[in-house]
Formats: sequence, structure tokens, C-alpha cells
Amino acid sequence: MKTMMKKCVFLALMAVVLIGLSSCEREKIVYEPCQFHKVNVDFHVPQSAWSFDAENGWYSYYYETKQITASIYDYGNWTMSHEYNPGTDDAFLIQLPEFRFLQDEGTGDFYTQRTDYQVGVGCVIVYVTNSDYAYEPGWKPDEMYFHMQITY
Repeated sequence: MKTMMKKCVFLALMAVVLIGLSSCEREKIVYEPCQFHKVNVDFHVPQSAWSFDAENGWYSYYYETKQITASIYDYGNWTMSHEYNPGTDDAFLIQLPEFRFLQDEGTGDFYTQRTDYQVGVGCVIVYVTNSDYAYEPGWKPDEMYFHMQITY
């Protein structure tokens, strides 16, 4: 008899729980597509604009842009590329950092040239470093074109 009573109490409690659960409304989840904004920043560095940093052994160029706000710097994303043959049908991009394997025309020595960048609020700094960090008076990196895509 006690067993039968325990079963009835258990079934009654289960019925209350099931009725309670079935009467709950589930929160409807609505999936909305993400909204991204893309901005392209293109700039050209003439050969004469590169400046040499003797302490660090690299050439650099400072480019100001209003596209990189504090909010974009904190929460956005960007990629930077070196653009070859800009404005032509055979133009192409190589994403930075870029490593070029070159040969010195005068000595025949091989070396590596690295092109990289750093982003700050309102600016981009592009760096060119030769593998030996050597400074040759009068030498500067070639003119370069850069393409930056900012997503936020």
C-alpha cells in the first residue's frame, strides 16, 4: 500500500512538473546577419619619402589617415598589402609582412628585404628592413604602393 501511495505521489509530482514545463514560453532566437563595413585605404610612397632610422636599421614611412579611429583601432580588423603594377591589368597584391629575396647588383651578395607595418590611431607606419640592417649612403627602398582593407 505504501509503495502504491509513493508511486501515486511521484506520478502526481511528475505531472505537475511536465505541465509547468510545457506552459513555459521559450525565448525566440532571431539570427540576423552580421553587418560589416569595409573601407579601403590606398597610398603611394615615393622613393624620396623613405627615412632611415639609424638606431634600428630600417627605413620607414609615416602615413596619416582619418580612417583609423580609436573605435576601429580597438574593435576593427585590417589587412595591409604591397601592390605591384598598380593601375594595370597585371596588378597584384602581396599581404604584409612580405619577404623579398634579392641580389645586390654590385657585389652579387644575396639578402632578404622585409616590408612590414604598424597601425595606430590615425596612422600607418610602413617599415622596410634589409637582412643585414646595413645602411648604404644614397640607397633607399623603391617607390611602393600599399592597399589596406579595414573591416569594422
